[in-house]
Amino acid sequence: IPGAPLSADAAEEFAVRLQSALRERVAIDGELLTRTVSIGVAFGQPGADAASDLLRRADQAVLNAKNAGGNTVAVFTGEMSLKSEFRNDIELHLQNVVDSGALFLHYLPEVDMRTGRVLATEALVRWRHPTRGLLLPDSFINVAESVNLAGELGRWVMRTACADFSRWQSSGIADDVVLRINVSPMQLVTEGFVDMIAETIDEFGLDGRSICLEITESVVVQDIETTRTTLAGLKKAGVQIAIDDFGTGYSVLTHLKSLPVDTLKIDRGFVRDLGTNPGDLAIVRAVIALAEAFGLELVAEGVESAGAARTLLEHGCNRAQGYLISRPVTGEVMAELLAKQFVPLDL
Repeated sequence: IPGAPLSADAAEEFAVRLQSALRERVAIDGELLTRTVSIGVAFGQPGADAASDLLRRADQAVLNAKNAGGNTVAVFTGEMSLKSEFRNDIELHLQNVVDSGALFLHYLPEVDMRTGRVLATEALVRWRHPTRGLLLPDSFINVAESVNLAGELGRWVMRTACADFSRWQSSGIADDVVLRINVSPMQLVTEGFVDMIAETIDEFGLDGRSICLEITESVVVQDIETTRTTLAGLKKAGVQIAIDDFGTGYSVLTHLKSLPVDTLKIDRGFVRDLGTNPGDLAIVRAVIALAEAFGLELVAEGVESAGAARTLLEHGCNRAQGYLISRPVTGEVMAELLAKQFVPLDL
């Protein structure tokens, strides 16, 4: 360990040498063991920064190295500081976000592109943060999971969406429509999750077949046995299951035939440039064929251009959502769309 302060460049060079030395394989009981090492480097001004500041920054740099895949060196930057401050602020205000009334839902219509008929609506949570304004789920869901608030947040979304949907059905405007609700990885493995879903559906007098819970493709393979058990319980409760962001990985294919799934949603990354990107078209065609082979419903996410919509229709994918069709709307506007039954399309 250096006995004197180092310049920024020298500190980073030392960290790289240290990591290289620590990564060398070690012989134990006749076997060579491989080690991985993540190192964080932080700098400070003598007399201006306390030792605690340096330790906090170095810790943030190590965390950044691990999040990047580990076994590397990361140097603390101002961007890391901003991200850390943002995360800390989000974590602080999440503690009472459900009781504060700052959460609300928007809804994203899903239509049959041949007719414009509304087939489903996806509930999307929003947060009116006291100082940062409107926040989308990507800004706070991961933080909620890390501080064990995903379950509480998920329950709020489930109950609020079901309450809205129940009102729409009572008004006779959502009889043949499906309500889609996203489920976080933490919710899926939380004890009592299936019971909560069943009780909520029963409380609001809904038919489980009109509710579709969406899980991401990556979640399916994280713990396949737990996922399979939970999904089986949800199917007993009568709800539908969709795999969201489908096509981003292939490991789920080996399990697809054994999972009680009803719908595949093609990831927006493959839909956005349809009509101009042959590689995306090849993947979309493969997913369409897969859905047909398994007898599953298919929905295209992120349809933003008429060209993409026409390409999907040409290859047999009729259900879609995206900005070409509609941006997320308030519950009041969603009710108006349901009453009209159709979204006007110009393809």
